Amino acid sequence: MWTAPIKLVIWDLDDTLWRGTLADGDAVVLHEGRAELVRALNARGVVSSICSKNDFEAAKAKLVDLGLWDEFVFPHIAFTPKPAAIRAIIEDMQLRPANVLFVDDNPVNLGEVRHVLPEIQILDITAPDVDDQLAGLLALQAGTRSRVADYRMLERKQRDRADAALSNEDFLRSCGIQACAPHMMDNLDFAPRIAELINRSNQLNYTGSRVEEAGLTRDIIDLMGFDSWSIFAWDRYGRYGLIGFVMVDRAAGALKHFTFSCRVMHMGLEEYALAKVREKWPALDTSEWDGRFSRTAPDWIADRDFNDPELRDSLRGEEAVIDPAIRIMFDCQSGGIAHFSRFRPAIEFDNHPRVFSMRMMTDGTHLEQNFPPLLVYGATVDYLDVRWPDQWHLIDIGLYETCVIRTCIFLLERGLRMLVVLPPEDAPEEKYRHGLNHTPERSVRFNALWRKAARENPGNVWVLDTAHLIDHADEMADVTHYHAGLLGKIAGQVDCWVEQQVALAQAA
Repeated sequence: MWTAPIKLVIWDLDDTLWRGTLADGDAVVLHEGRAELVRALNARGVVSSICSKNDFEAAKAKLVDLGLWDEFVFPHIAFTPKPAAIRAIIEDMQLRPANVLFVDDNPVNLGEVRHVLPEIQILDITAPDVDDQLAGLLALQAGTRSRVADYRMLERKQRDRADAALSNEDFLRSCGIQACAPHMMDNLDFAPRIAELINRSNQLNYTGSRVEEAGLTRDIIDLMGFDSWSIFAWDRYGRYGLIGFVMVDRAAGALKHFTFSCRVMHMGLEEYALAKVREKWPALDTSEWDGRFSRTAPDWIADRDFNDPELRDSLRGEEAVIDPAIRIMFDCQSGGIAHFSRFRPAIEFDNHPRVFSMRMMTDGTHLEQNFPPLLVYGATVDYLDVRWPDQWHLIDIGLYETCVIRTCIFLLERGLRMLVVLPPEDAPEEKYRHGLNHTPERSVRFNALWRKAARENPGNVWVLDTAHLIDHADEMADVTHYHAGLLGKIAGQVDCWVEQQVALAQAA
């Protein structure tokens, strides 16, 4: 019966949430089942508000006494017309009427509100099957976390905005807004939250997209097909969490996803996100959204770097890797391998600009990095000339071999173990990046250096040939970019190697 997903239920009090009329001096009796429904809806992400013609202090005192006051956000309790009050609640909460359910016992109130807000959903609490309908509403909710604290924070902010004699932009500047935009495979850890955001958002889902988590994950991993950013924000009122996601379809040169939480409406975060996109896609046409949100450059938002380890752990929350035992050093492919590994909670992975590269062995900058006991290194990324600025002309005449030797010495001195993932030597010619001198011939020569290193350092270096895992050439975009299936296979082999190293350590 619900015409759109319900995000907010607005309750009347008298003869709705409780029996009796408070203003008439009745000893009101709570409908226990409806009170439990409010709590259950909150737990599943559907918040409740109040619109009641009552004395505010008396109604608040009664709700406090019943242990219910803290279950509601943006309550309007006053002897004023309900249509205007409900419109204000919805606007303050930055929702659409279509996603709101108004529950009342008075058909006149229901009719007046529906007349002013035609899209709002209404429910007559006097209907004989009303509690069954409400139970059905609860059964439809798939959310897994309460949003009361989020809206409580918005409530405080709206109060301060109303009290401040400032323009919107000056008020935003006073808020101390900060934002961060994890890029590419850094988004894999947030894929479930991103999928929920996309599928819950309507008002600020500018592309109208919907996703399944598995498909979203594949697209994030497909770096040759898609470019992606998630958006986090916080200010002096608190943390908003993951509030936006942007994905560019490389082939189409257009946005596939451009979605934000309504809780951050009018904060300038859409334009903040587009500035991130324009750094890589300056010609992207976003004119279709002119007028949908402010296109003013949001100088009130401080940009924070996701590569700051403390910030990264904070945003990742429960997924944070506090004391990693494994590091995946495969440049932009690292996150995909980590994602498919059974040991993900113990893995730290590279993603530009926080990367290891072999050229660091020439100037000692590798000493500035963190190396846990077990390392997985994708050798193919350093077979590209571009990874050796000002030195590319030397790597085929001894420099690369010198760096391999120095790496082995470093591993031996630190007691580290490294699995080196080698690219195929016989892939179709179009899979090699000839323009950057990543050729079959170079692959043969450099792979041979790593096999030699593994033979000479059996306790520190192992090799994994991707050629043994590839069933067909379409499993990789090229010899440095692999699709999800191949990354999953590599992750499986990495897991076996990790288990082997754990067993060796326990036997020692």
